[in-house]
Amino acid sequence: MTELLSPGGTMEMVREALGAGADSVYVGPLGWSRREAAYELPHHQILEVIQMAHDRGARLRVALNADIEEADHAEMMRKVEAYACRGVDGFIVKTPKAMRAIHARFPEITIHASVGCNVRDRSAMERIREAGATQFVASTALSTYDRIAALKRTADEVGLGVELLIHSNRCVTGVGGCRLYDYFAPYFEEQVVHDSDGATRTKLIGNPDKGGVCYRPCLGTHIPQIAERFPAKVLTYLEKSNNEIYALLEDVPRYIALGVTTLKIQGREYPTPLIAELTKIYRRLIDQTRAGLADVVSARAALDPVLAERDRCRTAKTRQLHERLMAKVSEELHRQLVARMAATDWDPNAEESRLRRAEPTA
Repeated sequence: MTELLSPGGTMEMVREALGAGADSVYVGPLGWSRREAAYELPHHQILEVIQMAHDRGARLRVALNADIEEADHAEMMRKVEAYACRGVDGFIVKTPKAMRAIHARFPEITIHASVGCNVRDRSAMERIREAGATQFVASTALSTYDRIAALKRTADEVGLGVELLIHSNRCVTGVGGCRLYDYFAPYFEEQVVHDSDGATRTKLIGNPDKGGVCYRPCLGTHIPQIAERFPAKVLTYLEKSNNEIYALLEDVPRYIALGVTTLKIQGREYPTPLIAELTKIYRRLIDQTRAGLADVVSARAALDPVLAERDRCRTAKTRQLHERLMAKVSEELHRQLVARMAATDWDPNAEESRLRRAEPTA
C-alpha cells in the first residue's frame, strides 16, 4: 500500500504532519542531512518523535543523506544504533558505503536511497541494492508519468521499491546531479553544529551535499556577479532548463495504481501550516483513490492557493540566499583589494595628498 511521507523540519512540523494524516514523517539529525541546521532536529528530539509517530500509528524515518565520509561512520553508527534501539522505521541515505554500514548492522531496517542519489536507470538501482537499499527516490529529472512507469518496471525487476517526490524542485539535471555550486566554492562557509548527545559536525554552507544549503545560483543568472562566474555554455543551458518547483497531483491516482511504494512531500524548510495543508490535501486524494472516488478537480482547487504561498516562500528564501552569497562575494572582493594595495604599497592617504598638491591653484 502506497504511503504518504511528509517532512519534519521541527518538532511542531512532525506533530502537525502526523495530525494531518501522514503515514510517515522524515527528520534529519543536526549536521547529517541535506538541509540547514535550522531545519534539523537535535538527537534527543529525534528520540522523542520516533515515539510520537509510533503513538499515532505512524512511522518515523531519519535522513542521513549528506555526503558522509567513511571516517565519520563510527559516529554515524552511534546515532543509528540509538535510533534503531528506539524503533526507528528507516533511514534515508545517500552514500553507498553508509548504506552498507547500516545494512550490515541492521539488515531488517528499511533504507531509502536519497533523492541525492539521482537514480534514473538500472545500473544505479543495482548499485544501491547491492549496498543495502530497499527503495529509492526517483530522480527529479524524470518529469513524466511514462518515464516513471518505465522506471517502476525496471525497479520491480531489480527488486526495489520506488519513492516519488510529489512536491519538490527539479533542480538542474535532477537533485543530486547538479554541480553548479562548485563555481562558488570560494564562498562556502563552514558552520559548526553541536548536538544534544555531545556530537559535533561541520556543515559547509553553499554545498548541499556537505550538509549545507545551496545558494541557488541557477536562479540568480540575472545578477551580474553571479552570471559572470558561469561559463557561457552553462548560461545557455540554464536558459533552456532551470531549477523549477513542482507539485504532482493529477497523476497521483495513476501512481498509486502503478504500485509506487512512497509518495513524498519535500519541504522541511517551509512553514509548518503550509506542510500541514499539503499533507491534508494529498491524504484526502490518496484515501479517495483507494475508495475509487478520486476527485482531482477539488484537490487542485484546494492545492492552488497553497502552492501560491509556497512560491512566495521560496522566492523570499531564494532572495535571502542570493543576498547571502553576494555578501560573501563582496567580502572576497574587499580582501583582494586589500591584498593588491598591500602588494603595491599603495597608501590612500598619501595618494590623496599627492592629488591635492597637483590641483591647480587660483
